Amino acid sequence: MHALGLKCIGCHTTYPLFPLYECEKCRGILDVYYDFEKPRESDIFLPITGEKRISLGEGNTSLLQSRNLAKRLGLKNLFLKCEFTNPTGSFKDRPVSIGISKAVEFGFTKVIAASSGNGAASVAAYAAHAGLEAIILVPEKTPIEKIKQTLAYGANVIRVKGPYSNCFTLAKQVGEKQNIFNLTTTFLNPYTVEGNKMVAYELFEQLNSSIPDVIYVPIGAGPLLAGIYKGYLELKHRHHFGKLPRMAGIQAEGNNPIASAFLYGKSSVSPVANPCTIAGGIADGLMGYEKDGMYTLQCINESKGFALDVSDSSMLEAQMWLARDEGIFVEPSAAASIAGVAKSLQENRIREDDYIVVLLTGHGLKDMGNVPVACEVPMIEYIDQLFELLRK
Repeated sequence: MHALGLKCIGCHTTYPLFPLYECEKCRGILDVYYDFEKPRESDIFLPITGEKRISLGEGNTSLLQSRNLAKRLGLKNLFLKCEFTNPTGSFKDRPVSIGISKAVEFGFTKVIAASSGNGAASVAAYAAHAGLEAIILVPEKTPIEKIKQTLAYGANVIRVKGPYSNCFTLAKQVGEKQNIFNLTTTFLNPYTVEGNKMVAYELFEQLNSSIPDVIYVPIGAGPLLAGIYKGYLELKHRHHFGKLPRMAGIQAEGNNPIASAFLYGKSSVSPVANPCTIAGGIADGLMGYEKDGMYTLQCINESKGFALDVSDSSMLEAQMWLARDEGIFVEPSAAASIAGVAKSLQENRIREDDYIVVLLTGHGLKDMGNVPVACEVPMIEYIDQLFELLRK
């Protein structure tokens, strides 16, 4: 479908499809808007055409119906969207594919991104595929597995002291001063957010056009949640269905600016200066760009959804539930969504017969430092020793 331009979500000023990152009048978030007149059934609302898309085969991830974990939780209809099966192991490949495609279209030869790890690997991989140079800024506590993966793709990786927000600010400043295309996957780049919409399109097809009651998304700034919500709005415009899914944004207790605002009924979001959580993928304190959190909160409220925070220990517990009940190994940030489901049940926010979709956003191999399993493995040499162990 033909994209018409960029529009500020605040003052509604419009701009051409240029490499812009915020409204020049009010510094608001920019959103891609489209020609919705007489859409064809095959149309997909993306700001690129198929032949210009840089792809590694992202998307079309599995949607698995849980049985064992659903039984543990007391749910009848729990579905797991396996975003960790994307090419670099996280959902970030969706937005980055669109962003890299626009970088090539605009004629850039270099990209920069701030990332807590998953976006770093994705930008590095897609930049390598497109023949672009990638500069990646990561927080000092980024898991070594994610740093090594990013380095493997040939990116220039630089660690930055302090939290993720410091990386965000530096990447924004360098991108502006040196005219480098910024692929930071918050709401800064309006094109990357569009890639997240495809989750909604896939769910609509995988669920045979039925609409889930609630969709759980682990969130930092929240572009994945907002993108999925936008996708359902587009689908509603085309297919004229009634309800929309309730969007549930899950944060860590040690970094909960959006969840806290929701809990206290606020429309503004207060940043967190020093996030404290093992879930690095959602440890975005929003320092200096609180508007991102406010927009995500707006999407949650419009959908009649909710935001929750969960403890690190509950994430680790949920990580083991997924591994041992379903054979699915995800990182703590991804397991936050399952921890959120469990907490929602305790707070009576959902019913046992609701249709629930959970986004599993990143692979467990990306963050092994906090896996709650003992690494003491017995060593044997002879068969009688093996029999002895098996008798225990």
